[in-house]
Formats: sequence, structure tokens, C-alpha cells
Amino acid sequence: MSNQELSPDSDLGMRQNVMKEEFGWEVPVESIPLPTRGAIYHPDSSLYNREVLQIKAMTAREEDILASPAFHKEGTSISHLIQSCLIDKSISSEDMITGDRMALMVGIRVTGYGPEYHASAGCQSCDTRNDFVVDLSSLTIKRLEISPVEPGTNKFEFNLPVTKKKVVFKYVTAREERERKISTESMQRVMGSSFANSVTSFLENSIVSVSGITDRLKIRHFVMNMPAYDSKSLRRFIIDNEPGMDMSCGFNCKKCGTRNDTKMPMTTEFFWPTK
Repeated sequence: MSNQELSPDSDLGMRQNVMKEEFGWEVPVESIPLPTRGAIYHPDSSLYNREVLQIKAMTAREEDILASPAFHKEGTSISHLIQSCLIDKSISSEDMITGDRMALMVGIRVTGYGPEYHASAGCQSCDTRNDFVVDLSSLTIKRLEISPVEPGTNKFEFNLPVTKKKVVFKYVTAREERERKISTESMQRVMGSSFANSVTSFLENSIVSVSGITDRLKIRHFVMNMPAYDSKSLRRFIIDNEPGMDMSCGFNCKKCGTRNDTKMPMTTEFFWPTK
């Protein structure tokens, strides 16, 4: 078989064999727990009921992926990175929800550059910019605690407090989130930079049905006209129960000494550390 005919799996195997046999070193493999435990994926999916996924350590090959202008333009750099590191190639990283992908991203980053992540944030009291270090290996997993309406489905129920309607919602996948971003950017080009629909767009993409109605145009109309308290309550419930990684961190301000508890900022430093 020629090099051109090699599949990604066989190519990976060949590279690993060369590293082991010729250089006496193997690319490490890590097991990463999934926050959802695979409970929300369809039974036909390779992700169904998977509690852990194996990833290989990040290498120079993955740095090439992150540096690719084409992937950056498409907004698919992270998807290609995760896909490259996944041992089970039957899994598409684009079909995973954000929380499970975040767990893999943290694992991949630690294998590539270590657990120290240098970040900065403004003090909540005096606005002084502070540099601090987050130990990524100490981040805890935020498990899925609510049950789907049926096993093996990405569907959850919530009763709206004002309209009393029963909403079924889902956690969006990377593919759906990218499509949402493309749609929003398209609307901004048409309607101008002042166009903003982050709340309604989030709800439209999350809601599967309202009182059994699944028609997308009718759901959009409902979202645009739902009481603000219903909107806030639903968004809070979705976010509070979203599985993933607990990104909480903190620092003491170097100027005023105030303790700041915040969310870990995600910057280019995450995959392109300068220290």
C-alpha cells in the first residue's frame, strides 16, 4: 500500500511504530472521563454510554492543525485537533456537545504543554490587571445530573414559570454551534454590526419543542415573544445543568488584596502558551 492510500488509522499506527521501534519512545495515551458519561447520545452512536475516551498526547502534528489558516477560517481548528487526538476514529468530534469537548480539550492541552495555564483578569474591586496561573489538572468535572426525557436522547424538560409551557431542550453539538455562528454572522452582514440576537439565537438552537410543538418557525415566534422571566429562567436552568468542566478559578489582587473568584478566561495562551 502506498503512502497516499494509507487511512488515518493506519497512518497513526505507522507513526507510533516508527517512534517506538526507531526512537524508543511512544506517544502517551490518556483516558479522559466524559461529563455526560455518554448518556445523551443515540444508541447507534459510538459515544453512547461511553464514560471515558482515549486520546493520544498532543504532538507537533497537532500544532500544525492549530496553525492552519484554512481551519481557522472555517472555525474548525478545535474539531480537527480533537479528531486528530481521538484514538477511536469512529467518533466525530463535531457530534459531541460542548461540555464533553471541553473535557477533551483540557486533557489534550495538559498532554501537550502541561497543566500550568497562565491567564490574566481585572480585579472586581479596583480593575487592576492581574496575572495568575491555573492548574488545569485540578479542574473538576461537572457531571450531567439531570435525566433526559428518554435514555439515549439529548432532550430535557423544563416548565416555564410564567406561561406554564413545557419546554424540551437540548445541549447543542459543535456542528450546531458552528452553524449558529455562521447564521448570526450572516445576519450581522445584512442588518449591520448593531444586530445582536445572542439570547434568542441561543434559545432557538436549544429548544426542541414547546408544549409538543416542534415546528421551527413557531418555536422562533414563541422565543421572540416569550416573557423575559421565562427566558431568563430557562437559560439559567440550561447553563446551570450543562455538563462539562468547572472552570472556576481565583486570585488575590496584587494591588488591593481583594479575593477574586472568576471563570477561567480562554485565550490563545491555552493552546499557544508563551511561558
